[in-house]
Amino acid sequence: MSQVKSYEIVDLENKELIRLVGMFLGHVLAHYGMWFTETSRILNNKKALEFEADILPRHFHATFARLAPHFGIETTDGIPEVLLKKSREELLLLISDIAKTWVTGDGLWFQAIEGSEGMVQAKTVNDSCWSLFARLEAFKIKGFMGLEVKSGLDVLEQALKLRIYSTINAHSTEWDAEGNLLFNMTECRVQAARRRKDLDDYPCKSAGITEYTEFALGVDPNIVTECVWCPPDRVPDQQFCAWKFSLKT
Repeated sequence: MSQVKSYEIVDLENKELIRLVGMFLGHVLAHYGMWFTETSRILNNKKALEFEADILPRHFHATFARLAPHFGIETTDGIPEVLLKKSREELLLLISDIAKTWVTGDGLWFQAIEGSEGMVQAKTVNDSCWSLFARLEAFKIKGFMGLEVKSGLDVLEQALKLRIYSTINAHSTEWDAEGNLLFNMTECRVQAARRRKDLDDYPCKSAGITEYTEFALGVDPNIVTECVWCPPDRVPDQQFCAWKFSLKT
């Protein structure tokens, strides 16, 4: 009678234990995200944002206190020493690499759903994710800036500079004669990669309308968002998308 392999954790070989480490860390991230999304769906978006703003710093410090010793990471007041010792330039590079990691995950999810379920379903999930993520970004950025109450187009202009893609996608802002804020994306990693391959621009207008509208409303519920152009619109050379923000009259 052949011996059945034991899957008791204590019986696993080291390579299998390392694989389990990766799987369990994935569980931590996925379960955290599930709590946020389901709180938003069952309660409401505002409650989910408030809870997450309180939970994240406590979760972060508890996580590092518990896991840092396993990776030989020394901490001071809950902050990894390796971060405290980094130069300003190294921190900027780290922030850029985190942003690239984020956009990679975004792309992998989209491609997986598109390959299995088709473009329509992938765009539906993508737009839904952007609706929630843009609100989360706006909420957290206002907290980071210490502007939980203050709002307006001037705050929006500054908040746009702190979005996660701000270090990997070049952009510019200007004001028109009527006092409206104009935002231009002058570099987009996703679309630039497609253009290098002689592919048509990805039609991201529906996601963009959701994203920028929700982000602006998260900064100030009186801000109105208008798409100037965004693929599949004909976009001027050296541009990728453009948006106009105004205040309700």
